Amino acid sequence: MERKFRILFFLLLFGFSLTNLSRCSKQSDIILSQYQESLAIAKDSNRKLIVVFGADWCPDCRALDLIFQEPEPKVLLTQNFLLFKVDVGRFDKNLSLNDKLGNPIQNGIPALVVIDPTGKILTSTKGGEFSNASKMTKEQVLEYLYRL
Repeated sequence: MERKFRILFFLLLFGFSLTNLSRCSKQSDIILSQYQESLAIAKDSNRKLIVVFGADWCPDCRALDLIFQEPEPKVLLTQNFLLFKVDVGRFDKNLSLNDKLGNPIQNGIPALVVIDPTGKILTSTKGGEFSNASKMTKEQVLEYLYRL
């Protein structure tokens, strides 16, 4: 009887593991599909795509988002770029896209990857350039955006 219980337990555990793997795979498929759609829109509108990796718990991510909403950055972004925000959770979500784009979150979030309309990566903030966005001014962010 004990052996049957052990076998049943391991089968259940194995089943739950497969369910979680399937869910993770579907999650990565969704984010990669959304990324491809955003690339297509950027190409059609001849704008650069900015992939912004962040999380709602991150004060620097919220600070950068507020700067992006100010009038001058907002106009610049709307005219020249398409923003694609990616929630990384607690560095446990949407990591397939992070890996695909060269691990820009390695030194903190928010992290930006800028891609031209043809799909070529122009720049990435792998060095954590925006990981202290709560201490950055609008002018510093604009300076970065104007260089793109």
